[in-house]
Amino acid sequence: FEQDFLVRWKKNHLLIHSTKGKKQTHLLARSFKARSKKIALDSQRKILKSISIAWAQVQHPSFEDINLSLVIVRDTKNYQSPLYLLTSLPVESAKEAWEICHSYMHRWNIEQAFRFAKTELAIESPRLWFFENTLKLLAIVTLIYDFLMKLIRNWPSIIKIIIKQYAHRTGNRCQNALTPIYRLRTAIQNMLW
Repeated sequence: FEQDFLVRWKKNHLLIHSTKGKKQTHLLARSFKARSKKIALDSQRKILKSISIAWAQVQHPSFEDINLSLVIVRDTKNYQSPLYLLTSLPVESAKEAWEICHSYMHRWNIEQAFRFAKTELAIESPRLWFFENTLKLLAIVTLIYDFLMKLIRNWPSIIKIIIKQYAHRTGNRCQNALTPIYRLRTAIQNMLW
C-alpha cells in the first residue's frame, strides 16, 4: 500500500543484503557491529541498562525492489536477545536509528491510551445512529482525556493527594502499580458523588 511501517521482525525470517546475500535475520545481524551505545531505562524491570544499535539496508525476498532498513538493538551485557526492527523508513545515521528504536518502545504507551479510552471513557462501541454524532462524542471524549493528561502532567503532587484521598488502595501491588489515570478517573468520580 506504499505506507511507511515499523515492525518487530522475527529472527528466523529471511532478508537479503546487497553484499551478504539471503540469510536469516539473526545470522545476517551478527555481521553488523554496534555503531552507537546508550544507557536506557528498562521500564518493565525498572533498571538502567546499556544498549547498542546497528542498522543496515536490506530487502525482503518477496519484494526485492523495495529498500528496507533493519535496525538491530542489542543489550550490551547479553541478558536479553537482540531486538530486530524492520522499517520502510531510510536509516542513515545513529540519530535516525535511535528514533526508530524509541518509536517502537513507545508503542505500549499508545496501546495503554487506546485501552483506557475504550474501557474507562466508554468509546469501544457507542450506540449512535449517525456518524456525525459519533464524531461529536469522540471529540468530547478526546477533550476529557486531554484534561486528565494535563492534570497528571502539570499538578503531579496534587494528583497524588487526590488519588490517596478518593481512590485509596491498600497492598503493595496497588501501591507500586503505575495506573494513575485509572485511579484519577475513579477519584474524580468519587469526589463528585
